[in-house]
Amino acid sequence: MLTAVLLIIMYLCGIHPYVVATGSMTPTIPEGSICFVNHNISYDSIVIGDIISFRIGEKTQVTHRVVRIDADGLVTQGDANKTEDTSKVVPNNYTGKTVWSVPKIGYIVEFMKSRTGKILAGTVFLILFVSVIFKK
Repeated sequence: MLTAVLLIIMYLCGIHPYVVATGSMTPTIPEGSICFVNHNISYDSIVIGDIISFRIGEKTQVTHRVVRIDADGLVTQGDANKTEDTSKVVPNNYTGKTVWSVPKIGYIVEFMKSRTGKILAGTVFLILFVSVIFKK
C-alpha cells in the first residue's frame, strides 16, 4: 500500500517509471530494471554524464548517457554500446533525466501487463476479496 502511494505521489510530481527493455546501459542500468525519470528537469540543465530518457519515434523510449553536447543537440550513448547514438536529442524528443533505477523489477511489471499476469493478478485479488468477506 505504501509503495502504491509513493508511486502515485512521484507520478504526480513528474517522476515517471519506465521499464528498461535492452542491455544498452549495462552495468549501470541492466535490462529489466525500472528507471525513474524526472520530467521536471529541463533540457537546458543537462550536463555531460547525465543519464536521460528520450523518444525515438512515437513509441520508443530510450535511456542513455549524454557523452557530448553540440550546438544542435545532446549526443548520447548507451554505456554498453561501442558507438554514439546516430540521432541527437533535442528539446522536442527529450523526456527527462533519470534520477534512479531499480534492477529486475521491470520483469515483474512487464509480466503483469501480459494476459497471464492480468489473470494471475485478478485471481489473487479475487481470492483476497473472498477471504475478507467470508472471514469469521
